[in-house]
Amino acid sequence: MPDIKLHTPVVRGENFGPRLPQRHWGAFTLIELLVVIAVIALLMGLLMPVLARAKEQARRAACLGNIRQFLIAIQVYAGDYDEHLPSGLSDFTNPEDEHTPILSKAIRDALVSIAGDERSLSCPWLREPFDEAGGWYYNNYGYVLGYNYLGGHQGTPWPLLGPAEAVWVSPQKSIDRASTPVVTELNAWSSDEKMTFAPHGARGAILEAGHAGNESYEGIPSEQIGAVGGHLGFLDGSARWKHIAEMKVYRGSRLWEETGCFTVW
Repeated sequence: MPDIKLHTPVVRGENFGPRLPQRHWGAFTLIELLVVIAVIALLMGLLMPVLARAKEQARRAACLGNIRQFLIAIQVYAGDYDEHLPSGLSDFTNPEDEHTPILSKAIRDALVSIAGDERSLSCPWLREPFDEAGGWYYNNYGYVLGYNYLGGHQGTPWPLLGPAEAVWVSPQKSIDRASTPVVTELNAWSSDEKMTFAPHGARGAILEAGHAGNESYEGIPSEQIGAVGGHLGFLDGSARWKHIAEMKVYRGSRLWEETGCFTVW
């Protein structure tokens, strides 16, 4: 039999296939937009503290590097002077007018020459006035460091006074007890100068309008403006972080009674 081919008749103008639902694309509703914004805000709220902590950890690492450079410079200097540490005296005419953050010009110049960079004598986050080219020179006294330098001071232990709750003994030689602190962070304040320094808050240095002195606080303790701790560098070259709650208050000035410098480490 001949092949019989069946042909489906084509009726033009008609669609015999299944009809697909027609899609209508519209804008977000106000509620949907608010939900998206709320989710983004929630995620930002969770991420920002994590990012802030990570940045502060990076800041601490950079500061720790400076302290280690400072410690190396101290040890090299002592090696050239029969193990005697650099003097902690200032340039003032009264040799008893000593301050832990101040060094004479001659000693500072010697340490900078050894370290190769003046920035190693300061926490890199303190900013103004520590970031002045050539260093922060305090008239008639010498240079204000961005750290406390505890070596080579005379007459220690300085008697307890004002808020000071502990005394310290200044190491004189690099071969003194290895666990003796010789460099500490500048968590310090002075009611006479009306300045408070806090190099490490929860999210970095406390800087009022970019100035490390935070003068509007009029010289209250560092912890009260947000300081959370700082590094300590020891005679053996080691350094470690210490929380502010574990620190004690010491005198940072030999004279000036309760209007002088006080500091914690």
